Amino acid sequence: MDIVWFKHDRTVETLRPAVLPDDRRLFLYPIAVGLVIMATGFCLDNRIMLVLPLIVLAVFPGLPVFFHLIYHLFIKIELLPDRLVVTDWVSDGFVRCDRHQEIFFSEMYYVTYLSKEINLLLNLRNRLKAFKIPGRETDYTKANLVSRHGVPEALFERFERSSQKALTDLTATGVLMRLDEICDKYDVSRETRNRIKKALTNDSNFNFEYLEAVFAGYSIDSQDLDSLIDELTRINADTVAPFLRTNVNLARYQRAENQRHGAHVTARIDNGLVLSNEDGTKKVYFTHFHDLSNRDLHRFIEVVRSRQPRAEFLMTQRELRRLLGR
Repeated sequence: MDIVWFKHDRTVETLRPAVLPDDRRLFLYPIAVGLVIMATGFCLDNRIMLVLPLIVLAVFPGLPVFFHLIYHLFIKIELLPDRLVVTDWVSDGFVRCDRHQEIFFSEMYYVTYLSKEINLLLNLRNRLKAFKIPGRETDYTKANLVSRHGVPEALFERFERSSQKALTDLTATGVLMRLDEICDKYDVSRETRNRIKKALTNDSNFNFEYLEAVFAGYSIDSQDLDSLIDELTRINADTVAPFLRTNVNLARYQRAENQRHGAHVTARIDNGLVLSNEDGTKKVYFTHFHDLSNRDLHRFIEVVRSRQPRAEFLMTQRELRRLLGR
């Protein structure tokens, strides 16, 4: 009988969520303090001091470590020479996708945070309230909205042109706060502030060049202007197509967000990464992206950029620099 030897493919890199935090002090310090209290309780024959640290440590860091151990065991990211594979058995319930997802690097066109996709679609749904689009809808392309839900083409095209510049409170907050900080710092007149804010919400031509022209009479530091670019990038959604086909059940997401622990859901979408082809028909949802260690997170982005250098990162420069470890 012939013996067949199976050779491990060394060209495949496997990444898993980290069990312990990057800053080990967050894990070790509570344990050290707990042990000191327990030792003191033993010396004083104080049962409360013996038992209480065990209860506290079971909650923190015990519970976070337990959940990250689950993620480590049931989530796997494989970086193959030609494609990315994500196997996830504990993905978030409002994202409907296969446990096993993959996308070829050659197909990869956009990389963005899940929050950007959700916020854009919620903004679109808010404008289309009158058409009562079901929350389970996953196709928000113009053709589908017009044919299935009776949305006028002109209304959808206005949304595309505005590209979120008719801002919701959620998307406007960061820009307005940063504008106020800069205006206060450089003593910008009230008239100029109001003109900027009016243009921000009403002018479809509002962009960074417009701001440069308005601020021309003030000596605004380049770093402050750069920070404003980052905030503007969050709302500049000129590229709409990849977001219009989604695997997110928006109704379920909104229900979860409005519950008692909704902040946890919001944090989860800030941690999720979406890798998409040009028109959004092929996507990979990696909802536990930021559960990777910093080293693996940087490696993941490094591989994506090296194997598909044309991929566009639809995020702020600050977010991208963080992903690159710079």
